[in-house]
Amino acid sequence: MSLSSDPVAQSIREVYPYPVDLENCDVEPLRHIQVVQAHACLLAVEIDSLIVRYVSENTLSFLGKPWEEIIDAHVDTVLSAEVIGQIPLGLGRTGGFDTINPILSMVKISGKQLMRNVIIHRTDDLLLIEVEARDSNLQTAQYQQLLARSISRIQNITDPNILFPDTALIIKQISGYDRVMVYQFDKDYNGEVIAEARNETLESFEGLRYPHTDIPKQARELYLTNRIRLISSAGEVPARIQQSTQLPQAAPLDLTLAGSRGVSPVHLEYLGYMGVNNSLSVAIVLRGKLWGLFALHHYSPRHIDYEVRNVLMFIGEIFSGHLSLQAANRYREQTLTRKLARLAIGEQITKTRDIFAGLTTGNYSLLNMFPGTSGTAVYFEGRMERQGDAPDEADILALAGWIREHAAFQDLYYESDSVSKVFPPFAAYCDSAAGVMMIFLDATHNDWICWFRPGMVQQISWGGKPNKQLVVTDTSRRLGPRQSFARYVQTVEGCSAPWTDGEIDTALALRITVINSLMQRYTEVKEINERLQKAYEDLESFSYTVSHDLRAPLRAINGYAEILEEEYGEELNDDAKTLLGGIQRGVEQMNSFITDILELSRVGSGGLQLKTTAVIPLIQDVLLELNLVYLRSRKIAIHVDEQIPPVVADPRLLRQLYTNLLSNSLKYVLPDAQGELAIRAGAYFDEELQCTVYTVSNTGPEIPVEYRRSIFQMFSRMSSNHESEGTGVGLAIVERIVERHMGKVWVDDTGLGVTFHFYLKSEHITQ
Repeated sequence: MSLSSDPVAQSIREVYPYPVDLENCDVEPLRHIQVVQAHACLLAVEIDSLIVRYVSENTLSFLGKPWEEIIDAHVDTVLSAEVIGQIPLGLGRTGGFDTINPILSMVKISGKQLMRNVIIHRTDDLLLIEVEARDSNLQTAQYQQLLARSISRIQNITDPNILFPDTALIIKQISGYDRVMVYQFDKDYNGEVIAEARNETLESFEGLRYPHTDIPKQARELYLTNRIRLISSAGEVPARIQQSTQLPQAAPLDLTLAGSRGVSPVHLEYLGYMGVNNSLSVAIVLRGKLWGLFALHHYSPRHIDYEVRNVLMFIGEIFSGHLSLQAANRYREQTLTRKLARLAIGEQITKTRDIFAGLTTGNYSLLNMFPGTSGTAVYFEGRMERQGDAPDEADILALAGWIREHAAFQDLYYESDSVSKVFPPFAAYCDSAAGVMMIFLDATHNDWICWFRPGMVQQISWGGKPNKQLVVTDTSRRLGPRQSFARYVQTVEGCSAPWTDGEIDTALALRITVINSLMQRYTEVKEINERLQKAYEDLESFSYTVSHDLRAPLRAINGYAEILEEEYGEELNDDAKTLLGGIQRGVEQMNSFITDILELSRVGSGGLQLKTTAVIPLIQDVLLELNLVYLRSRKIAIHVDEQIPPVVADPRLLRQLYTNLLSNSLKYVLPDAQGELAIRAGAYFDEELQCTVYTVSNTGPEIPVEYRRSIFQMFSRMSSNHESEGTGVGLAIVERIVERHMGKVWVDDTGLGVTFHFYLKSEHITQ
């Protein structure tokens, strides 16, 4: 067919407010084509006033009135009362008019009562009202039964090799079209017919591919809003849409939701060259993206009632849901397999404490992480290791440098299935490394992990040579759709299998695993350095104190004091006795100080003997011992919670921890506002920390915020005036014990007044 003999396309070009051909059809404003197809007429009505402001010129054959009598008229003078009565209902529903369309209405034309389908959609401040003929032979009950059986058949199919052709056959049986194709998009939106059901006399299109220009971007976007698209007759001249002169300015009507929306002249020419008279497309949407279409072709005129189109759209939605479920199941299985590999690699890194050994050795490694991987490379801190059939080290470094120059700062990865097209030096590696995926371990893109995939020769069958055609008319020369759809085979080299979204996600998850392992190693080294520094400081203090052999002179002092008391006690006056008592108390305090220092030294040395330890009986034993030392404990209300869970710890150190905390509470407990003395030991589960926190609390004034960290330092005391002075080492011992159990201790003013909190995470200790 020559272009000049295509009156329909030409008629649209005459009224189209946008000159369009294949050079710019990817930005063609399809929703603003101001015509409607011949199978319906259209009214656009203001919602507030219900005045008709836009109307198609073909209303006479659908409503029995010329468009001139309808424009600027109230809608109740045009449509029947049953239609008008449904408008408030549709406007008030959450689902809008979708739940009530089509509205059946009788129209009297040339003395005959005719049934019409009235379809209403809301767009901004207008109602789009389409009126089309009702199929008098339509049996709704029959279609409902057919729909129920179809849904059951689709939902029971688990094999995708059967799902696509069977669904195409189901749609063909319902629609009666000559050909039904399952048309799938690739990542660039080129399409491929992956299954079809057709009349036996028609040639097969299965396996043919079509360029993305056949269904341009804006057409694909419209399918996400309006899931079904009917082109009722490529050979019938459409009706123009007239606009009210009462509107303040001329503005094209947005026809996105209109099923009878006019057709692009380029697409009409396309159908003409294919010999297709009637086409119907049903969107297949997967996870919010257009996965493909059910493309229906018919080679002679026919009418498809709105109810039948609704059935087909519903089947499309059921199919999309079923396809999404199958895709989710496959993704979950593949993700699980890749996750196991990733976790095994992470465990190997932790076990070997070496990133290279962890990534390249063991049952799971980078090389077998993804199917079809030919080689890998790891680059970290200036060192590279390669596996498999990887390119030369210098060439990989050159590629990494090129990627670094072209990558944005926030990019976490780079992937290509034909890297030589953008980095020509890799053309020599098309057989072994045509595809590349690289993940970056740092923001500077200096450290990375890379996978390579071999190239493969592909034979792509196109439905016609995918080139633009020069169309020459009597008045112009322009680009138009290709005129031949004969099978055209193209050979493509230098491309690998594409990297899937699941593979990219797994690679990024591995990146996090590696970074966490590196951070864990860094944290471990940092903690070891801090412990060594602290141990050095403690050892220095301890050495300074005991280097003078304090215990020997103290024993001598205490011995002389005892002799004085025994031999000359009766001869001493009261002042002398007081002085002698001061000497003995000083010796006792010095002995306690030395004992605490030695105990602190022992806490920091030796291995832990971890076991599950019951906390309540341990606390009770400690309290029995302390009651003998602190006689004032009889005046204190001491409570131990009944629900304190056991903890994994070294029992000896845990006992010492509670001894220091409880003795500290007994020393410094003071009456509360009611004059009561109380101590409480308990525990609670912290949701944020996800562990049990143990507490020891006593009445008394709160510890000022500025002292809450310093009290855990050696020799630190808030005041030296308290009658029960300590050495300032007890809380340092507590913190040391908690840290050895990978925990934390802190103090605040919750509970009775002063509360010490601590938790132990002994399960993280590597013995």
